[in-house]
Amino acid sequence: MPADGRFIVITVPAAAGFAAVEDAVNSWTAEQGCPWEYGNVYDEDGQPLGWWITA
Repeated sequence: MPADGRFIVITVPAAAGFAAVEDAVNSWTAEQGCPWEYGNVYDEDGQPLGWWITA
């Protein structure tokens, strides 16, 4: 948790596509001057987890 105790969580359907998510979040965070990162998308080595890929 951030030291100031403030954060936001956004949930978007994977069907929207990661490019759409990144565009929206990048736009908002640029206006706010704050960083962001994915949760539950990449492993500790930076590799995609792949849970959104269907067989």
